[in-house]
Amino acid sequence: MEKIPPKRIKTLDQAIAEMLQEVRVEYEKRMGYEMNDFSRLATFVQDRTALSNALRPYTTLGNIGKLFHKDHSSIVHYIKEHDAMMKAYPNYQQKFNTAMDVVQDISDKKYIYPTMRQSKSRNLHSELEAVRKTIATMRNLEQRIEITLAFGKT
Repeated sequence: MEKIPPKRIKTLDQAIAEMLQEVRVEYEKRMGYEMNDFSRLATFVQDRTALSNALRPYTTLGNIGKLFHKDHSSIVHYIKEHDAMMKAYPNYQQKFNTAMDVVQDISDKKYIYPTMRQSKSRNLHSELEAVRKTIATMRNLEQRIEITLAFGKT
């Protein structure tokens, strides 16, 4: 009788690491190019910023950093720059929306869901404020798109 090897059970960390790689591959596929982790060109910085912010609820800054061959402090910078980029760069808004779609699709497929982290510097009040800020930014974007459409600009 042939012995069947036991199924290898993935840890949550392994599943998240796998998800991060899949997200990156799918994002690059949708964008039509591969990101250069070491380039400081605006387009690649925007890609890393968009993906970092989309992935933030799912894992640690260190894990996101590994995805781009960066340390956690680079990811902190990307998170701080998100609001400014949303306001200043229409291309970034599109990249962030694509990143959010990709992350949502793959996390749903893998049954991995966002987690709330609490630490000394971030509590539920600051998490709620961050969510409200993101919603306000998206509403502002929605209004600008509606105005553009109303004036017939495309």
